[in-house]
Amino acid sequence: MPLLDTIKQQVLSLGRSEARAKARPLLIDDESFERSAAGLDQRSSESFVLFWLLSDRALYLVAGGSNGDWAYRIPYGCIDQMSLDFDDNATTLPWRLQLDLTREGPGTITTLADHRDPGKPLAAPSPRIVEAEERERLACGEIIPMTGFAVTSRNFRSTLAHQLVASQGTLHLHGEERAEAQRKLRLRMRARKTG
Repeated sequence: MPLLDTIKQQVLSLGRSEARAKARPLLIDDESFERSAAGLDQRSSESFVLFWLLSDRALYLVAGGSNGDWAYRIPYGCIDQMSLDFDDNATTLPWRLQLDLTREGPGTITTLADHRDPGKPLAAPSPRIVEAEERERLACGEIIPMTGFAVTSRNFRSTLAHQLVASQGTLHLHGEERAEAQRKLRLRMRARKTG
């Protein structure tokens, strides 16, 4: 793996905890993050770092770019469909994720308020509801990318599939068998090196 790709992987791994911290004020009641995936909006000349965090009730999309960062809580019922496509030839970020949101309907998408309480400068920003016009812009990818390239685990993909089936959303998963074959090959090669 080229050095630049290795550095990207390390940066994304470190960024997961930052993404969780950013999205934590959006959690409801006893909800917690179960799985996550980390990636970029492009494999080269990227402008956004993207994190997809899963709970048992919602997908959290956290994005950071040169103009700021964003966090959204998207209940599974607000997801029309997601696509995960595996690229055998990619040395880094082999999965392409595409998120399609419902433009309207059940479920409330929330994000963080733009302004903090001046009397509590250290307090986390409070959640606010994403209204219809903003939801439309979010669904169209006008605020942050709804597509990115990522590293995902088998557990992330199976959890996502389970949650989308339960909420009547659709998951298009292409290349799972090839990804699993590559994972097993890497494990065998590692075992040979250490053995």
